[in-house]
Amino acid sequence: LAKKGNSSRMVAKDVGCSQSHGMVVKAKRTGRPRKTSKRQDKQLKAICLENRKSTTKQMKHKWEEAGANVCDRTVRNRLKEMGFQYRKAKRKPSLTPKHKRTRLQWAKERQSWTYSKNTLLTYLAKTFEILQNFFFNHSLYASWHVLLHWS
Repeated sequence: LAKKGNSSRMVAKDVGCSQSHGMVVKAKRTGRPRKTSKRQDKQLKAICLENRKSTTKQMKHKWEEAGANVCDRTVRNRLKEMGFQYRKAKRKPSLTPKHKRTRLQWAKERQSWTYSKNTLLTYLAKTFEILQNFFFNHSLYASWHVLLHWS
């Protein structure tokens, strides 16, 4: 604004500070200084992206090998600052009594069956293919695995 020819009073009014204040500079921050440098933070990011399913303790040990002396909490704080989110997958739902009854009934029905090897292999392959398609095409698949990872 000053370069456009406006007076210092007009600039101060537009910016919203007093005319006598002078230059606006960021104030020095209070509090404890950071324990890690930007370079070390980049190292942690690389460690995290290397294996997102690793725990913060595992990341901490790798980071310490690279020269950072930090605690688990610092690792979590830095990852959060970088925009990573901690997600815990849902556990697989346990079998209900109804599921158990139907499984037992299914097994009892087929207990006395006799198969030739080819028929049995074809049946098992078909069953596996159906189950595979079901699990990979439904969103339940993702929630059935208990894994901790940073995404």
